[in-house]
Amino acid sequence: MLDNIKYLMSLKTVDKNILEGNFELALKKLNFLIKEDYKPSITYLKRGKLCKKILMYDYAYSDFTYIIGHCAQKKEAFYERLFLNYEIANYYEAITDANTVLSWDEDNFDVKRIKLLSLIFSSQDSIAIDFIMEIFDFHKYKAIHFLFNEVALTLAKDEYNRSMRLLEIIDLIDKDNPIKLLKEANIYGLIGNKEKQKEIISKIESIFPKYFVSHFRFSDMYQDKDLLEISFLLELEVFDKQGLFLYPFRVLEGYKNYLEGHIIDSKECFEKAITINPAKPEGYVLLAQTLQLMSGYDSPDYRIQAEESYKKAMEIYQKENLLEKVEDMKRQLKHLNSSLNLK
Repeated sequence: MLDNIKYLMSLKTVDKNILEGNFELALKKLNFLIKEDYKPSITYLKRGKLCKKILMYDYAYSDFTYIIGHCAQKKEAFYERLFLNYEIANYYEAITDANTVLSWDEDNFDVKRIKLLSLIFSSQDSIAIDFIMEIFDFHKYKAIHFLFNEVALTLAKDEYNRSMRLLEIIDLIDKDNPIKLLKEANIYGLIGNKEKQKEIISKIESIFPKYFVSHFRFSDMYQDKDLLEISFLLELEVFDKQGLFLYPFRVLEGYKNYLEGHIIDSKECFEKAITINPAKPEGYVLLAQTLQLMSGYDSPDYRIQAEESYKKAMEIYQKENLLEKVEDMKRQLKHLNSSLNLK
């Protein structure tokens, strides 16, 4: 009969065998401990993990399931079976296990990730999209960024079919996403379908201008965009082969630098935007805000330049009969001058 000391000593020798790669001996010892029926939840769990490690998936699944059905301490077995089910493509069972685990561990992102991927790879697209949008608080670009990361992971394993499924979900969230199309073209290239690769690349060139305009407002274009969305939009510059959107790209780049605290780089970007299209007001407004910030710790001369930029933007807004914007520029000028008087 085993007592606790002998049991713990046996487990230590099992761990040593596993560490040394002597899996067969470790498995033999675990089989003996299970026959003794001493602390079965711990022993079955250790054997299940070992079986999973040495690719004896059916035995691993059986051990985890035994714990879940017969033992009081079963939470860790649920985690193990969840990840095993995903690994062996038992997607529906993985989803069921994930739901169970999330009932007591609702913030576990790894479990949510496995559930999401299982939904995608089991072709439950509408549920998967609802779930991923919920995970990322309905932030489209966070969801897309996550999916692109998963595409990279699957491509690293040469799992082309999984990669394509993930790209299909991206397309459902963001139709004709150029980066998605480029990755799709690359996959066709990897599998040797050069004709399809060429077809998709041609499609990118034809749809990019329409896509960019639909995702980018040319009025107050820099507002209501966080860093992730701005970074995504800047990635699209590689598709602007004809230089149709030089101005908005420089505005976006400048605003990104501004948000990140790279003020001098931000100033240079806005100056480039104004040079590209001096008839647009956004570049002047953002340059003025940047100069206003710089005047507080660098040079008071920047305040004069900021005032000139605000006035130029106000002049353009007046010509366009955007009276609300005109009043906004007046408020900005008043604030600029009041700040000066306080010094």
